[in-house]
Amino acid sequence: MSEHLADELLRALAALHLSQSRWLADLGEACQGDPAFAASFRRGQEELTMVKLQLHRAENRLLHYLLVPHHQRPWRECGLPAGDHRALAAQWTQRLAGWFGDLRLDGSYRRLTSVLALDEEAATADIVTDLAAVAGTAESTMPALARLGRGVDPAALEDLAFYHVLSPWKQHGGSALIDCLRWLNDMLG
Repeated sequence: MSEHLADELLRALAALHLSQSRWLADLGEACQGDPAFAASFRRGQEELTMVKLQLHRAENRLLHYLLVPHHQRPWRECGLPAGDHRALAAQWTQRLAGWFGDLRLDGSYRRLTSVLALDEEAATADIVTDLAAVAGTAESTMPALARLGRGVDPAALEDLAFYHVLSPWKQHGGSALIDCLRWLNDMLG
């Protein structure tokens, strides 16, 4: 197997880990009562854009890695428990609701389920819920990403990347991430 494909996947996951770490740290500080919300939103927009970019990179690198024939690519479960994104999102909801309440910002906005569904009406959504979903997903994937720094068994790389990092984003945080970026763009625009 070409070792450079595994190395590229590891680098993409390490970049995602760094981007998520920065955003979570910045969001945590903001929730402690940052009154300069516009500056915080600008940083968040930049950091979430990086998270989205790194997710795309990691997904592409995993695809290239998976295109290697099975007999040349060993497989093993990485043995990590799944993160509880719902509990983490609930904690973030409380923190974010407090921060938005202190700032007297209404988190309601209008969201289209699909821009292609012309017969659907826009629904009211809550940015606090969306930000909490993104933060909960990011935080739930951090143990798997942190494991990369301690070295990961090459046979478990596929399992770690797909089941413990990319799949949680696809299932729980992907659409909320896009909604958050759209909301931040409109809020700062």
